[in-house]
Amino acid sequence: MRDGWIIACLLGAAAGATATLWWQKRAAKTPAVLPDLDAAEEGCLALLDLDDFRALVDGHDYDVSTRLIDRIGDALHRALPARAELEQVDEGRFLLRLPAAQLEAAAEIVESLRLIGGRALIDSATGTAMRTLSAGLVQVPAGESRTRAILRCGAQVARAKDLGGDRLVIGAALGSRSSPPSRAEVAEGLASGALRYHVQPIVELATGRIAGLEALLRWTRADGARVEPEAFVDILERIPGHLSDLMPGLLEKVVQPVVAHPDLFVTVNITGAVLDGQGSGSCRWLQDVLQRLPAERLMVEIVESAVIARPDRAEDLVRRLRARGVRVALDDFGTGLSNLDRLRKMPVDVLKLDRGFVAGLGGDGREETILRHLVRMTDELGMSVCAEGIEDEAQLCAVTALGIRYGQGYYLGRPAPVEDWADRLGAV
Repeated sequence: MRDGWIIACLLGAAAGATATLWWQKRAAKTPAVLPDLDAAEEGCLALLDLDDFRALVDGHDYDVSTRLIDRIGDALHRALPARAELEQVDEGRFLLRLPAAQLEAAAEIVESLRLIGGRALIDSATGTAMRTLSAGLVQVPAGESRTRAILRCGAQVARAKDLGGDRLVIGAALGSRSSPPSRAEVAEGLASGALRYHVQPIVELATGRIAGLEALLRWTRADGARVEPEAFVDILERIPGHLSDLMPGLLEKVVQPVVAHPDLFVTVNITGAVLDGQGSGSCRWLQDVLQRLPAERLMVEIVESAVIARPDRAEDLVRRLRARGVRVALDDFGTGLSNLDRLRKMPVDVLKLDRGFVAGLGGDGREETILRHLVRMTDELGMSVCAEGIEDEAQLCAVTALGIRYGQGYYLGRPAPVEDWADRLGAV
């Protein structure tokens, strides 16, 4: 049974390679990478995402899922209007660019394509496979970066899924209250100290000791409103000139307690902007940390929401970091974009399990079975597993019994300002 599960994973990887070859064949009709929106004319951008992709894989298998994605991609390509451009940016996600289109007209096109994609199906030995799509649509003004526009699309897709999926959500225009903050606002929050790092401990489960600290950006405005990291981290990476020099100062506060405790490591999240190598000095803060901390004591986490538009650059950066001794983790593994396809393409050291797996422990046993095999697979690949979202003693005991190396969650320690955890570590 265990060997069969490993073989299934390998077959899934092979199926993913088949999908890649299919999209390479389509390159003659559609550019492999859309033009950079920094120099593009005004228009609209949409992100279409399969609903409940995990249930699709669970109900069929990886090969059927890949074939369905191919079928949906083919249907979308055939229905594209003139001048529209489509690319697959991640497994089950399609980016649609409509140059010079007005929002109302673009909405009609996106809704039509969304419904067409949702009617595609695959017949297999495990039954008929099909999936609805959720979509987010935004207007792109002249001069907006590609990655920020994708980020805004992703936020609308998340809203669509929160509302039950199988729908289109249109984003507000830039500058409205519901849009992401401007560069000036982010820079002001950074300079004032309102935007700062908190840290949360990562515990080695076998010994109970604190093995590392995860750095988590937090921003609370003067009026008490909290700004979610998804709204500003990509913008933060692109603040030009002297403002970007403030980032190393933020990280310095995180690095200090780690330097003071030789057995600790620190982990920081990296976005699609860093992975794609976009923006001015997008890796400057990484270089700064590596001047203060041995590379083997730094871990970078590829966030689940990172839409990687230039996978060749991303994979090259990951390899260069690991060659220096930096460890790489996949965040929220098992959900959304952080999946087997990303694991297959990127050499990583740690899988950080989505908290949904931990929450499901103690039920019908499915989570335990999946995690038991996952631990074995990662052992054979030379990786470690970190379970996120540990909220009580029963969950702690369960993940420890499964052989998972690291744990993180409110039961083990809540995120707090760096100085709070520095004081606690000093007392250990």
